[in-house]
Amino acid sequence: MVTLDFQAPDIHAKNLYDERYICAVRHDHPIAQQTELTLEQFCQLEQALISYHGGNFSGVIDQALKAMGLQRNVSLSVQNFIVLPELLEQSDLLVVLTERLISNLPNLKRFEPPLEIQGFTKTLIWHERTHKDPAYRWVRELIEKAYLVEGR
Repeated sequence: MVTLDFQAPDIHAKNLYDERYICAVRHDHPIAQQTELTLEQFCQLEQALISYHGGNFSGVIDQALKAMGLQRNVSLSVQNFIVLPELLEQSDLLVVLTERLISNLPNLKRFEPPLEIQGFTKTLIWHERTHKDPAYRWVRELIEKAYLVEGR
């Protein structure tokens, strides 16, 4: 599964779901009683950032902020999403992440981001050579059903 805007005559694709980004903090975070997060708060609060390469403390959000003459306070960079729920529940960090990742975690308070963060469509892509193969078709159907059953 990949997220791509790609078309080729021998490539098949099926959109699985649309994803959007949200901000999250622990349920008893100092700002948890608020109904919205201001841009000023967003920039001031300590944040964790997901960086697939590790060690990066800047991403597309930081580029958007820089264009507005602003900067956020990223104090932690992690390489995967797996550690984020526990990290959030044990700290005062704020994280910007995909809504589906924390949709089943009740101990987190969610906020709409105070700036535009474009979401994406998760797409299943396969080549023509596997299009009619029963085994590959079966796997594709399992993947589609998994997203339907989970409400994704």
